[in-house]
Amino acid sequence: IPMPGVEQAQLAEAAQVASLADETPEGRSIVVLAKQFGIREHEFATGEAQFVAFSAETRMSGIDLNGRRLRKGAGDAITDWVEAEGGRAPTELPGELDRIGRDGGTPLAVAQDSQVLGVIYLKDVVKEGMRMRFDHLRAMGIRTVMVTGDNRLTAAKIADESGVDTFLAEATPERKLELIRDEQREGRLVAMTVRMRRSRRDRDSERWTRAIPDSPSTSE
Repeated sequence: IPMPGVEQAQLAEAAQVASLADETPEGRSIVVLAKQFGIREHEFATGEAQFVAFSAETRMSGIDLNGRRLRKGAGDAITDWVEAEGGRAPTELPGELDRIGRDGGTPLAVAQDSQVLGVIYLKDVVKEGMRMRFDHLRAMGIRTVMVTGDNRLTAAKIADESGVDTFLAEATPERKLELIRDEQREGRLVAMTVRMRRSRRDRDSERWTRAIPDSPSTSE
C-alpha cells in the first residue's frame, strides 16, 4: 500500500531489499511477495551494502546501500526512525496501520531515508481446527497465551480468531521472560511452543532455558 506520490513497484523493491537481513517468517514472505512484481533478489559486492538485521528490540530491519538508507518494520518504529532522520510520516499512515491491524493483519511500514514509502500488509492464516484444539486444552485445565511481536490490534484479532485465552502483544524477549516468570511465581508450570526460523529459534530457546531452567520448551 504505497503512500501518496510513491509507485507500488518502488515500494515493493524497497521492502524486498530492506528484508534481506530479516530471517523472520515475515521477512522471508516479503522477499517472496516482491517476486510477484518481477523483482528478483539482489546480489551485492562485498562491502557494498551494510545490512541491519531484524531484532525484537528495534522491531525493524534494513540496509544502507549507495547512499540510501532503507528500513522496514513496525509502524511506530519506522515513524520514530523517519522523524530521527528529519522527516515526518504521512497523515495517511496511521489510518492504514490501524485498518490492517483491526483486520487481523500485520502492517509493516517501509521507509527510505526521511520518507515513508508505504505499508506492507501481511496476514497469518489461522490453521483449521485451532479453536477446537484450544477448547480441548482448556477442558484439561491448560490456559493458552499467545505471545507475539504484533501490535495490539492485530494480536487481539488473531487471538479472537484462534480462541486462545489471552495474549501479550509487542513482546520483546525481556517481556516474554517477565511473563513466564510471573506465571511461575504463581505456581504454574509453563510450556512453550515457538514458531521461528531455526537459527533464531535455537538462540532464543537456549536463552529461555538458561533463564528458566525448570520450564519445558517445544518448537515447531
